[in-house]
Amino acid sequence: MGFSYRHNRLHCDEVDFQTLARQYGTPVYVYSESILRRNAEVIKTCFIDDGFDVSYAMKANPNPEILSLFKTYGFGVDIVSAGELQMAHYSGFKGSEINFAGVGKTQAELKLALENEIDHFNVESQFELDQLETQAALMGRQARVLLRLNPDIDPQTHPHISTGLKQNKFGMGSELVSHILTHAREYPHIQFDGLHCHIGSQITNPQPFLDLIDYLQRYTNELSQSGVKLSHLDLGGGFGVNYENPFEDILTTTPYLETYAKSAKAKLGRYKLHIQPGRVLVANSAVLLSRVLGVKENGDHYFVVIDGATTDLIRPALYNAYHHISPCERKENTRLGDVVGPVCESSDVLAKNRELPEFNSDDLLTVASAGAYASSMGSTYNLRPRSPEILVGVDGSTRLIRRRQTFEEMTTLYQI
Repeated sequence: MGFSYRHNRLHCDEVDFQTLARQYGTPVYVYSESILRRNAEVIKTCFIDDGFDVSYAMKANPNPEILSLFKTYGFGVDIVSAGELQMAHYSGFKGSEINFAGVGKTQAELKLALENEIDHFNVESQFELDQLETQAALMGRQARVLLRLNPDIDPQTHPHISTGLKQNKFGMGSELVSHILTHAREYPHIQFDGLHCHIGSQITNPQPFLDLIDYLQRYTNELSQSGVKLSHLDLGGGFGVNYENPFEDILTTTPYLETYAKSAKAKLGRYKLHIQPGRVLVANSAVLLSRVLGVKENGDHYFVVIDGATTDLIRPALYNAYHHISPCERKENTRLGDVVGPVCESSDVLAKNRELPEFNSDDLLTVASAGAYASSMGSTYNLRPRSPEILVGVDGSTRLIRRRQTFEEMTTLYQI
């Protein structure tokens, strides 16, 4: 299942990457349906089967084929924009299967979400709550709300993907949340159903999640003593993946999932519980397949120049993130160097100071963990067309699930 070498050639399930490159060109994202289904089944078993509502955080990867696949496992979707709302509908999700997060929703987005009768708004500020009350009153609607609480818990992750500390822009402090809930009558068009927390992403240590459960247990007990009645608690997402060993199974990387679910049920089970996994479902389901354009040396520094770039995978440039590099044909000799793209930026580096195989021009390689925050954060910088996505099915078939962008499509927006 997934990515492995057979007879010294890298395969996605039963399909040789050499075959995929000939058929679809490079660079191209290659997804394993078997891994997507394995990850979805684990989340379903640990959470949905234990009474949780699970909403896939579609910002990780909004491809409608992936959204539709997750829908079959009983997932809803967590959105952060009007575009994601429209994609959710396009992929078959009803309003009641959608919750709307995000720190800066526009009036137009609030109106669209109310029209579509979404399940919940995760409200992140006083000004957003006031705007939502005004918009709901104009439309004669009742907005169901979870207030996003910033618990000031360190997720022990990269600072750019930490969201639960006071210095992060997300959520509201406990004093403001308490004030709003004890003055709920001031918002006649808001139905305050509960609280939402999301402390960060790429969390591999279970302790921050357990700290969040304990915090919410204490805080909701205080609210109850103040006469506040809530029915829902949303614990967010943030489950990490193994970038160092991207072919590792989800339960090897995050063996605590079932324990986390059981702990939440034991301490917070009087509420309807929600989670929003994103990265953990998709990151290691895909690789970026690229071709070596050539190798070069500047002094004693070795560079492998490929046709993939930060326009396909920006995480190394943005977070100094590690993504595993694999040759599509096994090689014995290695040397220290960088894997870089052709984009005219010094930050266009996919792997830095890495012990790399000795590549030659026209070799194929894969950059792993490209299923999350890769295509979704892609760009057309340097007027590079967005790369295609293909899905290798559990039956060994291959299918284009997003075609390569054309130059004509890139120029359409200029045709005013």
